[in-house]
Amino acid sequence: MKALFIDRDGTINYDCPYCKDPKDLRIYDDAAKLMKEYQDKGYLIVIITNQSGINRGYFSDSEFHAFNDAVIKALAERGVKVNATYYCPHRPDEGCECRKPKPGLVLRAVEELGIDLADSIIAGDRQDRDGDLARNLGIPFIHFKR
Repeated sequence: MKALFIDRDGTINYDCPYCKDPKDLRIYDDAAKLMKEYQDKGYLIVIITNQSGINRGYFSDSEFHAFNDAVIKALAERGVKVNATYYCPHRPDEGCECRKPKPGLVLRAVEELGIDLADSIIAGDRQDRDGDLARNLGIPFIHFKR
């Protein structure tokens, strides 16, 4: 299996910032189109997202899931099936291995979903997080310039 790993806030949806209320959700058409194109080519669609707002106390884990469920539903209405979401709740100062650009989220998805990393790709809006993650893993990067 190959995957399109895609960032959420600022790539799939407009960044609120610290998105938590589903009523604030607005999907980027170009991201939905890209996801659909890769899905149609046989790629799994995997959201990978830093969500430090959880550990900063800006929103709860359940609020994150409610917003993320709204993202998945909005994408499904556009014909996109999200296969999985992986998120990092840690603040940058916590030094975890799952916060992008570190590879923890992607490596966990690779292991759990049986993904062939060499045939996969990363898409995102940030060169310093998403782009560096792709470069660290040695796979292609699609940059959404927002």
